[in-house]
Amino acid sequence: MYIKGPYKKHGHHWVWIGLIMILLPLGFFLKGMAAKSEAQNRQDKPQRKPLEQPTVIIDPGHGGTDPGACRAGVMEKDINLAIAKRVARHAAGCKVRFTRDKDVDFTKHGVYSKEAERQDLDRRIEAASKFGGEVFISIHVNTGLGQDRGAVIYYDADNPGSARLAAEIQRQINKLPGMPPKKPRADHFYLFKHLTIPVIIVETGWLCNPEERERLQDPDYQEQLAGAIGRGVAAFLKTGR
Repeated sequence: MYIKGPYKKHGHHWVWIGLIMILLPLGFFLKGMAAKSEAQNRQDKPQRKPLEQPTVIIDPGHGGTDPGACRAGVMEKDINLAIAKRVARHAAGCKVRFTRDKDVDFTKHGVYSKEAERQDLDRRIEAASKFGGEVFISIHVNTGLGQDRGAVIYYDADNPGSARLAAEIQRQINKLPGMPPKKPRADHFYLFKHLTIPVIIVETGWLCNPEERERLQDPDYQEQLAGAIGRGVAAFLKTGR
């Protein structure tokens, strides 16, 4: 059996102290060399660039001296701007640019006319070209003589991206409570002819309909419309541009 007891002391402890004094600095030296090598490897490896955010251009129609459609003291330009600003908050992962973010127009003389309207649109097109965006969404409100209801989207038939963007957003808008289902419509607009990126015009409702006119002024309803537009844009960008 093993007998427990005090061990006989030897003079070997000086040897161990000497080894420690030699190995400790060596350990620090090797650790420093390893860290330097790792840092060098990181520098040699190509750095990944962060993915660029797609740019969404939001165009609140009309503004300034151009009120757009008007009914019962309600002006289209105000509704367009209110919805546009809300769309920006729903464009997750996107860089948002506005053609206007306040009540202004882009005419030279500040007087609304057909010539001024053309000048205004040209300035918006210039801004879009400067921003270099992936999509251009122009927000408007419809009007007429009847009791029409519902939001409808117009697209450029000559641009497949425009048609697909319109379909994605229309699909989301049609899901809103009480929204009569619509289909996107192909048409010919000045903006379509002068921009190469996918462009759509969203007519969010009808001022000639008293019920819709009231809803279009409601911040909660504006938020619903904006959310649907934002989801449609996200779906479009996710499936390719």
